[in-house]
Amino acid sequence: MYLRLKAYSIVIVFCLNCFVFNSSLFPSEEMKIPVIHVKGNHYQVGYQIGTYMKKQLNELIKQSKDYIANKTEMKWEDIRAQSQLFLEYSKKYMPEYVEEIRGAADASGIDLVDLFSDLCEEIFSKNYLKGCSDLIASGDVTADGSVLVAHNNDTSPSLEKYAVVVHYQVDGEPEILAVGYGGLAISIGFNSAGISLTGNELSMNDMKIGVPRMLLCRKILAARTIGEAVDAAIFQPRASNYNMVLTDENGEIYSIEGSATDYEAIYATDGYLVHTNHYIASRMRKYELDPQTLTSSIVRYNRANRLMKNNKGKISLDLLEKMLKDHVNRPKSLCRHGSYVKTTFSVIINLNKKTMLLAKGNPCKSKYFEYTF
Repeated sequence: MYLRLKAYSIVIVFCLNCFVFNSSLFPSEEMKIPVIHVKGNHYQVGYQIGTYMKKQLNELIKQSKDYIANKTEMKWEDIRAQSQLFLEYSKKYMPEYVEEIRGAADASGIDLVDLFSDLCEEIFSKNYLKGCSDLIASGDVTADGSVLVAHNNDTSPSLEKYAVVVHYQVDGEPEILAVGYGGLAISIGFNSAGISLTGNELSMNDMKIGVPRMLLCRKILAARTIGEAVDAAIFQPRASNYNMVLTDENGEIYSIEGSATDYEAIYATDGYLVHTNHYIASRMRKYELDPQTLTSSIVRYNRANRLMKNNKGKISLDLLEKMLKDHVNRPKSLCRHGSYVKTTFSVIINLNKKTMLLAKGNPCKSKYFEYTF
C-alpha cells in the first residue's frame, strides 16, 4: 500500500532492535530497513517522528510541490484547499491521528496543511499503481500451527530506499510495528495484541471527500480485536479504501474489499487467503475504476491461490519466502520487477511469536531480518 508517483528523499539513520534472521553473503547493514522508536501520547510520538526527520520531511514536501508543478495542471494551493476538507473530517472523526501529524509538523517546521496534504492520496490520483500481494495462512494449514502473514509491497522503485519501520509505544494502544515510506505513511504492520494489517491497492470509481484511507491504516493497528480492526477498515465517512487484509493470532482472516461507500468482508473459510489488486467479490466489481488494467493482478492472484492450495498443511516460513520469490509471469510476478513498479519490501509475520521477517527490495535478491517488540 501507499503508492505514489514520486520519490521521497528520506534517510533514516536510527536502527535499533533489529536481529539477523538468516546469514548469507549479502552486505547485512546495507540491507536492513531502519527502525524509529517513538513513545508517549499521539502528539509526542508525532513530534518524535518529525524531530528525527526534520530535514527529510522538508525535502519530501518540496518534492510533492515539484511533482504537482511539473506533472499536473493543478497548483499546490489547489491541493491545500482540497486537503483542508479532508482535514476537517479527520479532526472530527480521528483527532488523535491528526495530533500525530500535527506533532510531526511542529517538530519539522512544516505547515500542518502541507504535511497532511502529502498523506491524502485521494487528491493526487484516482487510478493508483497496481501492486502488492498477500498470502495469509492460519494454523489450520501451516506446518507448525502458527498464523503466518506474507506480503510483497510493490511501489515505484524510487521509494525502496525510504522504507522505514516505526515502533509505536502510544499511551492507551498496543505496541505497533509498522512498515511504510516516510514515517507517517503506513503500508503494513502488526501489534502486540496479535492483529496484523496488510493489503493491496484498489482503484475505485466512488472516491469522495472524507477521512483519508491512510488514517484508516493507523486506526486498524490500534485495534485489540479482529472486530475492532474490521470496524476501523470500514470506518465512515472514509474518502476511499484499500483492500485491507486483517488477521489475528487465532487465525481469523478477513479481506475487506473496500471502496469509499461500500465493502465486502471475505472470510478465509479454507484456512488461507490471498489477495492482489482487483475486486474479487462480485458485488464489488461495479466499483472497479479501470477493469482493463488488471492482468498482472489476476495472474498473481491465481498463482498465489494455486501455491497455497497445493501446500495446505505444509506452509512454513521457508515455503512462504519461496512463494514471495516466485517469478511466474515475470516481471509482473509475485516478486515483481520493473522500472515503473517493483517489490520494494517483502515481509512475513508470525502472529503467535510476534515476530516479523522483513527484506528490503526484491526478496529474490535480498535477505530477511527479524524484527520484534
